[in-house]
Amino acid sequence: MSVIPNGIHKLHTTRSWDFMGVHHSTSKIAFSDSNLGEGTIIGVIDTGIWPESPSFNDEAMGQIPSRWKGICQGGKHFNSTNCNKKIIGARWFMKGISDQTKKLLQGNNSDEYLSARDAIGHGTHTASTAAGYFVGNANYRGLASGLARGGAPLAHLAIYKACWDFPIGDCTDADILKAFDKAIHDGVDVLTVSLGFAIPLFSYVDQRDSLAIGSFHATSKGITVVCSAGNSGPVSQTVTNTAPWIITVGATTIDRAFPAAITLGNNRTVWGQSIDMGKHNLGSVGLTYSERIAVDPSDNLAKDCQSGSLNATMAAGKIVLCFSVSDQQDIVSASLTVKEAGGVGLVYAQYHEDGLNQCGSFPCIKVDYEVGTQTLTYIRRSRFPTASLSFPKTVIGKWTSPRVASFSSRGPSSMSPTVLKPDIAAPGVDILAAFPPKGTTRSSGFAFLSGTSMSCPHVAGIAALIKSKHPTWSPAAIRSALVTTASQTGTDGSLISEEGSTHKAADPFDIGGGHVDPNKAMDPGLIYDITTEDYVQFLCSMGHSSASISKVTKTTTSCKKGKHQTLNLNLPSILVPNLKRVATVMRTVTNVGNITAVYKALLKVPYGIKVRVEPQTLSFNSDARILNFSVSFLSTQKFHGDYKFGSLTWTDGKYFVRTPIAVRTIQFE
Repeated sequence: MSVIPNGIHKLHTTRSWDFMGVHHSTSKIAFSDSNLGEGTIIGVIDTGIWPESPSFNDEAMGQIPSRWKGICQGGKHFNSTNCNKKIIGARWFMKGISDQTKKLLQGNNSDEYLSARDAIGHGTHTASTAAGYFVGNANYRGLASGLARGGAPLAHLAIYKACWDFPIGDCTDADILKAFDKAIHDGVDVLTVSLGFAIPLFSYVDQRDSLAIGSFHATSKGITVVCSAGNSGPVSQTVTNTAPWIITVGATTIDRAFPAAITLGNNRTVWGQSIDMGKHNLGSVGLTYSERIAVDPSDNLAKDCQSGSLNATMAAGKIVLCFSVSDQQDIVSASLTVKEAGGVGLVYAQYHEDGLNQCGSFPCIKVDYEVGTQTLTYIRRSRFPTASLSFPKTVIGKWTSPRVASFSSRGPSSMSPTVLKPDIAAPGVDILAAFPPKGTTRSSGFAFLSGTSMSCPHVAGIAALIKSKHPTWSPAAIRSALVTTASQTGTDGSLISEEGSTHKAADPFDIGGGHVDPNKAMDPGLIYDITTEDYVQFLCSMGHSSASISKVTKTTTSCKKGKHQTLNLNLPSILVPNLKRVATVMRTVTNVGNITAVYKALLKVPYGIKVRVEPQTLSFNSDARILNFSVSFLSTQKFHGDYKFGSLTWTDGKYFVRTPIAVRTIQFE
């Protein structure tokens, strides 16, 4: 269609592969009127798959759908017998990345497999989260033990390996686009894509945005594309994968924690969190503060235990307390420093950051600054400070959840502020899922990871369930069902909070419509639908020429001169980023609930804005399945303002179809 320069992109797991976080898919949900995704096909564009994992057992799977056109491509340690009724197809693409560096193919110190086999673990983890079969007693070294399952346990998986464990980066545009092309050809229903770009974003018709282009073509063929929002939070305007045809997913916590006790020599116990089941049976040993045992007390390197900063004679046999003071250091690096200096354990005090790191067999416990300071105060007051570290334990249901993860990228979209991003939020902190057994006999084949990479396949699995129940629904209808039924409240009944530099109630730029609710999304009552032509006209309204749009969309584009077309894309959300005085937004809803129904509008009005809905009642019957309404905004503000939030909920008493609203007034431009 066109020739595009080949760029390199990153996977969306937080910080590094050493982040081994924690999660359990929503096991208490009874998909009573669902068939667990039977007959649907979820495509995974990622790092490949570890086919031997019990999550990909096919004993309960139905027959491969006759429409399936894919193949099981062989390669290193992977052949056609590695596919089954669960993994029904596998392909790998590396022309793009091997073109970037020819040396890679000479086995350049990489554990990579030149096949669909997963060397990193990311793709195995995301695939099992989306559609893993039930695995009893899944755990990570005894932690988080329970029944593991994907969102759609009876859905088929199609694997597209486009991301690689090579030093120059993970995935290239050429390989990503080829993967989209093949997935469209093969006949997938849903695509889960946990990777993305960094800020600044390319425009949606810029040939360098391979994810926007690939997903446009998939969506226009009826394939629902789900992407991760990115891990650059809690800073605002960092959300990626912002094209309006993509379902963009932010990350939240779940109600599980791994508390580990630190018993100080004065018999006081303070608590941190850990997922390390190392040799903790030290008993009570010496405890010291890193700055007390610095090689060079004149520099600041010992405070957060940077490499080589600790005096080995003074660290030997002791537990060391370190304080994180920069983004350059993390608990894993600090544990290596302490271990190299002869220390036997680490207590690492840091600012709030969701996701637990695994320090291997070395006991390390993460604490907040308050507990770190209490521990330091004890060290300063005691002549011979000592401590003992306990093993972490799994505790469920004691923590308010969900909370928005600290790392989850936030809106508003820097490319198209009228399109709410993220669309939705789902679990992405400390998620337990299938993982390649990394050469250790103790490996259970499951691991913890954190990132919006982990939340994305949760939503893809739920999208497959919706598709299975409503096979004719468009990707826009499925997104609408997810967004309008999402939850705004946590387990304690209060509003979901966000974990940024401070705590506050989460707004639509943190969680979109809210936290995904799989049960309600199956039966939303009303949907906001969008056609491919609507998306093309949206691109026109962003100021792109017909020629540049046609080049990317392969459609014959004639841009209509429509006022406020950016505001009127039929999204299940309403964003007015530049309200001078008045603005009117049009929306269309389709009734998918009871044939005869009367819906009334319930408004939560943004502060300082007057809002009017016309009509205030929608009456559906067999002749009136699709109805229009308008929402008018009038600013009463005299000042340039920040975004103010509200919502419009249509209800007939049974269904509550909620649309988030965000409005920003401008008095200066």
